Amino acid sequence: MKLSRSLLFLALAATSTGLLRADIVTLKDGKKLEGTILEQKPEGVLMKYKVTAKIMDEKFIPMAEIAPGGILKEMPEEVEIKELRKLVPTVDLMTAEKYEQLIQDRLRPFVNRYPGTPQADEIKKMIDELQLEKEKVVSGGIKLEGRWLTAQEARAEKANVDAYLIRQAMNDKAATGDWSAALREFDQLTDKKKFHLASIYYPKAVEEALAILTNYDAKLSQMIKDQPVLQKQRDESLKRLIEPDLTRAKSAIDKEVSDADTREELERKDSKWLTPYKYNLKLLQDLQKNVFAEKTKLQKVNIPQITKICEHLHQATIHFYADKIVDGELALAEAIKAAPANPEYGPIIQIYMNGFKQKRMEYAMKQQAAATNAVIGAPAVNPAAPGVGAPGVDSAVARALAVAGGQAPPAQPTAAMPQPVNAAPQGVVGQPQQVPVGTVPVQQPINPSMTPPPAGGVTPQAGVPMQQAAYAQPVAPAPAPAPVAPAPVEEESTISMDTILTVAGGAVVLVLLLVVLLGKKKPKGE
Repeated sequence: MKLSRSLLFLALAATSTGLLRADIVTLKDGKKLEGTILEQKPEGVLMKYKVTAKIMDEKFIPMAEIAPGGILKEMPEEVEIKELRKLVPTVDLMTAEKYEQLIQDRLRPFVNRYPGTPQADEIKKMIDELQLEKEKVVSGGIKLEGRWLTAQEARAEKANVDAYLIRQAMNDKAATGDWSAALREFDQLTDKKKFHLASIYYPKAVEEALAILTNYDAKLSQMIKDQPVLQKQRDESLKRLIEPDLTRAKSAIDKEVSDADTREELERKDSKWLTPYKYNLKLLQDLQKNVFAEKTKLQKVNIPQITKICEHLHQATIHFYADKIVDGELALAEAIKAAPANPEYGPIIQIYMNGFKQKRMEYAMKQQAAATNAVIGAPAVNPAAPGVGAPGVDSAVARALAVAGGQAPPAQPTAAMPQPVNAAPQGVVGQPQQVPVGTVPVQQPINPSMTPPPAGGVTPQAGVPMQQAAYAQPVAPAPAPAPVAPAPVEEESTISMDTILTVAGGAVVLVLLLVVLLGKKKPKGE
């Protein structure tokens, strides 16, 4: 019968109690021996202690050599809890499943093994803390760089979270020496269709990618230097072989080359960062050319400047989801200041501008709808269907009544807001701010001849060229112009009030005509 992970851990702990001990014996000369006391007698102690970090020795230490009170015996629970304490604070972006696994597989077994001990009480408090963190995750919150974000903040930070994970994967692969895989991760951050360029983690990733490229260049240089030597050694080894070993060796080499060629063909479809093969000199040389080109390109990046752009765009995103239009546009204006020197951010900034413009339009329409409904005595919003009049009142009739009262027609429901970042959910949270007297003039690009990116936060399709908008320094806020009535809303395809009155009048005339005719016709026998 198989043991569960918890039972297996318990069994291993029970059989290795002696190994878990971390006893310390202090000698009279001040030297301390750390290890496990195997036996203690009045005349001395038998101890297995560490000579070095990896070498253990066992000897009997007379009591005459031990300092008074110099025997410190550590219990197993005191040793085990040292490792468990390392679990808090928890790592970033842990899932609810990971929290549950940590609690059930590591912490609760400890409490069951050492009930009633101070260490068990400490672990119980740790369990309570992790349970609270798990509840935050279940409710949509996340932990990013040691700080907790609410569900709403997590939605606004979605693009940053994605970029953080990609950057983490890049560094993890670089740590194993898999430079090509690390650079494939970095390519995801530079993909303009995914908005990772606007992440606060992109500038940091650029610096790290430069270090990766430097290390990769050194490795490729060595591999290119070693390739002729390795090839010569392989050829000479084949010459010394006789059948059947020669045939088997050639078959193994052919399979290895075939596998390398297949891998190269598959990887080439998705990336220029291919897995190097030490016998393929041309592949190694091509990779080094790619490294040189990428390194040259990244060295031209003004990291302090793009750091400022990304920070301001990050603030604009947070304000966008908090419905702080003015603050968001101010942050966007700061990003625009550095945009001319970084044209790759032009389309991204344009989408942010479209987003705030749409938000202002929606807010203005909501204000006008509220004013119109106040005049006709109808509620501003139908909770069952936002943007629609009171239940039971036809929207066309409501508009006709508004027109008859000298008011503009109520606004139609608008579509979802364009997203300033592609991964963040649509919608507006909370109530919009009042439009201030002065606004930041970022609603239109300075160069109108440039083609703006698609509205709604949708990035261009692959293969479809798109010009990048150019931006100039923003000017000081100007007084707001006089309110302009929004464009008239297209009427629904329903019968107007004039048509209704015409049809009703016609019906009355018809009835009167029938009455006259019937009055002239006398019934027989009358």
